[in-house]
Amino acid sequence: MRAGKFRLHLKGLAGNRDGNFAVLGAIAFVPIIGAAAIAIDLVGAYLEAEKIQNALDAAAISSVRAYGEGATEEAAQEEAKKFFWSNYSLPEENVVEALAAPTDTDTENALAVTFTRDANEDTAAAEFVFEYTPIFLERTPLQIRRQAIAARAAGAEACILALHHTADRAFDVSGSSVVDLTGCSVISNSNDGQSIYIGGTGKLTAECLYAAGAIYGSPQDVTLACESAVEGSPRVADPFASKAFPKTSTWVDLSGCGQNYVTGGGGNGDCNGTGKTPKNATGYVVTLKPGTYGTLELKGAIKLEPGNYIIDGGRLELGSQTVVTGEGVTFFLMNDAQVKINGGATFNISPSLEGDWAGFSIVAEHGNEAAAIINGNSQSSLTGIIYLPDVSELQYSGNGSTSGECIRLIAQEITLIGNSTFKMDCSAELANTQFNYPGTIRLVR
Repeated sequence: MRAGKFRLHLKGLAGNRDGNFAVLGAIAFVPIIGAAAIAIDLVGAYLEAEKIQNALDAAAISSVRAYGEGATEEAAQEEAKKFFWSNYSLPEENVVEALAAPTDTDTENALAVTFTRDANEDTAAAEFVFEYTPIFLERTPLQIRRQAIAARAAGAEACILALHHTADRAFDVSGSSVVDLTGCSVISNSNDGQSIYIGGTGKLTAECLYAAGAIYGSPQDVTLACESAVEGSPRVADPFASKAFPKTSTWVDLSGCGQNYVTGGGGNGDCNGTGKTPKNATGYVVTLKPGTYGTLELKGAIKLEPGNYIIDGGRLELGSQTVVTGEGVTFFLMNDAQVKINGGATFNISPSLEGDWAGFSIVAEHGNEAAAIINGNSQSSLTGIIYLPDVSELQYSGNGSTSGECIRLIAQEITLIGNSTFKMDCSAELANTQFNYPGTIRLVR
């Protein structure tokens, strides 16, 4: 009897449904809570990643602008850090131990910025890696990695780059000069009120003018292909600042080259193995070899063999009656060497199209501030880039023929005198070496 009642009670208990919903609901609610926590964590990580991305975009854009305007990589990286941390801060409730604060070394290292430069554009790639700690669940932190790449594309090709930041008339066309730079632009980094100056009866034709300061010139004296000249434009960095210069060596012995041809020459010796040289001989042409010269003052008819002619502390000078020819030639002004090419000289010189300095005709090392004078005539031709980055002033008068010269000028200040015509299409003559006004900045990624 008791056994029968027990079985009935057990059967009734087994069939009772009271409380089953609560138990099952409690069991089911656990994964719902977990899923909600995961969703919240993922949304939080996504929002944090978006904030990081926005800050990285600002960092990349600001740093490539600074880099393109001449800042060193270190200075441009500091610019990136400034913009990144002014637009982003680590979440206080969610700081990973390894990245304790923006001043922490590990946090600083978490932001990496690298730069590249070529003839077409400057780029800055900024990357930030952050370990995001979930709010609800104890598990491995989520790694957030974001990258931004900004590029500043090359704009108009330039023939003239005046590097000085404050000079009055950093680029000057005055007097009765007539300068034709059709297809090429002029860039002046000076912020002066007359950064680019076209005065007197001077005339200038160019693709466009870009000045960090203001431009002075009567509209009737300036002809531009662009809609208008650009004042207050960004400065342009020295495009060749990182190039390595050659080393000087023992000076070439000029004895025997003849006083009428080369200063320092004399007698009728073999002129450094280039052939017997008479003291006086009408129509004779002296041949010179590449090498290091203390001074190279040329007086008569000279032929230069291809190569680098290094002037070590002295002077490169072409006298008024000099006739000089040379293909594949580059002059290097080292240890404050000077250059003076007189107006009566006739020369036909073109640069080498191979090697580290392909396309360069006259180069002065950094720190050389001596003024330079290069005066050609209608029979003369000087092809290549004249790169004198620290020379205080380059005074240039080129060939005014209609065909023009493949010439490019870089110095602190540049004054054009006389009539000069520059040729635009010079990729072959300059070994595809060029410099440009920087164009717009855009986010690549």
